[in-house]
Amino acid sequence: MVIKITDMYKNYGRGSSAVTALRKVNLEISPGEIIAIMGPSGSGKSTLMNIIGCLDRPTKGIYRFKGKNVNSLNDNQLAELRNKHIGFVFQNFNLLSRATALTNVELPMIYAGTPARKRRTIAMELLEVVGLQDRINHKPSELSGGQKQRVAVARALVNHPAVLLADEPTGNLDSKTGAEIMKLFDTLNGIGVTVILVTHDREVANYARRVVYIRDGEIVSDTRTSKESGEGKIPDQMPAGPKYPPSF
Repeated sequence: MVIKITDMYKNYGRGSSAVTALRKVNLEISPGEIIAIMGPSGSGKSTLMNIIGCLDRPTKGIYRFKGKNVNSLNDNQLAELRNKHIGFVFQNFNLLSRATALTNVELPMIYAGTPARKRRTIAMELLEVVGLQDRINHKPSELSGGQKQRVAVARALVNHPAVLLADEPTGNLDSKTGAEIMKLFDTLNGIGVTVILVTHDREVANYARRVVYIRDGEIVSDTRTSKESGEGKIPDQMPAGPKYPPSF
């Protein structure tokens, strides 16, 4: 089990002004799943994403990540777990505007102190994995929205994360480009990456094999779909190789 959440609550504020964002949340996610967490605005799905991503802590309950009790970790240990085991893809891409695609992918490794030659090799392999080997020296202003999101996906994969966490990954993309990005997630999941999609978009959720729906801070349904793996065929822009994870 990569994620196990037991009787989780999350409160903001205290006393009469306290707001309960999550209540009685129980969730287990196995390695290799592709799961969509859905719900309307204010349902608690973003709060749950932040806790799963170790960006926030629960008020009550237990969160285990690969068997480790996350509640017991200090801030430095949380940061280490987050950096080594969780990849993030956000709606707004979060790319450095003055840096090339290659440098944007290298960035987490620069912070980690990875030698320049090694991080360049890793970044180039990952840009090839997402089909951008011919855009490595382009800056975000020279890339389409879909290409920016592919750079963000490559960056999220640099540390071989146990979980790839995507928050509204197609929110700023047109429907055609959004479908291409979802096929990329599906392809990555097909070769073993655990993917958690946080979304309100049913089209995005259709790529998942399991849909968890949250309303008013509670999980109201947890449904496994009958969809067979492979809905997202490798898009034309994806190379035949190398396979993820790269050979470094």
